Amino acid sequence: MAVFRGRRGQGRPRHQGPGRSQKLYHLVVNLISGEDPEGSQNLARKLEHRLKRGDTECIIETAGTWEDFGRIVTESARRKPFSLVIFGGDRSVRIAAAHIVRTKGLLGIVPCGRHNSIFDSLYGSVDQEKAIEMISAGHQRRIDAGLANGHFFVGSLVSGLIPALLDRLGKDPFPRLSMSWSKLASQAAEDTIARPTTIKVDSYTFTAEPLILNVHLLSHLLTLRFAPAAMPDDGRLVLIYDQGGSRDVAAHYIRDLRKKKYQYTDAIHMVRGKRVSIAPASGRTWLMDGDRVEFSGNEVTVEVHNQVLRVYAHAPQSS
Repeated sequence: MAVFRGRRGQGRPRHQGPGRSQKLYHLVVNLISGEDPEGSQNLARKLEHRLKRGDTECIIETAGTWEDFGRIVTESARRKPFSLVIFGGDRSVRIAAAHIVRTKGLLGIVPCGRHNSIFDSLYGSVDQEKAIEMISAGHQRRIDAGLANGHFFVGSLVSGLIPALLDRLGKDPFPRLSMSWSKLASQAAEDTIARPTTIKVDSYTFTAEPLILNVHLLSHLLTLRFAPAAMPDDGRLVLIYDQGGSRDVAAHYIRDLRKKKYQYTDAIHMVRGKRVSIAPASGRTWLMDGDRVEFSGNEVTVEVHNQVLRVYAHAPQSS
């Protein structure tokens, strides 16, 4: 059975809540996350139809503002649903995951946002129909999550080139050609100031003056596979940075990532660890799963919490 509510969560449910033997699936459609709100709602109805069983109840709600979305997922987490399914992008997923992880509920993602890097990293492609099938099948796994000075995230924390690149891009679609990516990265590098930075990965401390400063728990960002060594459940993060702040290096790096042929070298480093500290943190633009955040202290410390978030998974391989 389904319960449909309006943009502000208005409406009277047909039942006050699931019976003791029922599993509650809460499907939340973020109408401002993507470019096809009607399509996102249709996907929610399709999933609700797939989930119809005697032991399930589905509530479908839509959010027309970020304030509504935050309120809806907060209220959902209080009900401790069996599964919270988000129809949105990376920012929507991060907000929902920060709530559902506290209840040990199961997070579902149907990629409907502009940025779907979390879904892409976990499942190998951005495919809405496959997401519906996978959630319906019900297989699950546990993945890592991160805390950066108390801020929860799932995929990445970035500063420097990437925020500047997104500012340059604006609301335009992602480039299709590698040379267009390179040109955009070169322009973004001109907007970025390389600052002397002290970095500590586990017990190893070093200095750099980077234009690129990325912390990854998952592999993909902005449709590019930045962190091929990032595993979603191994309790480690990946730090990516350049040593000298070269604008030419940054442009070639983004171009080669687009071509899927970049090999990490002395120009741009990739380091794995369980904990990373970066100073200074203030005065920089930070994006956490695509969402802008600020750090009040001089240092930001990122810690990995191993396999704390339950998500859906592909069917296990048959032996």
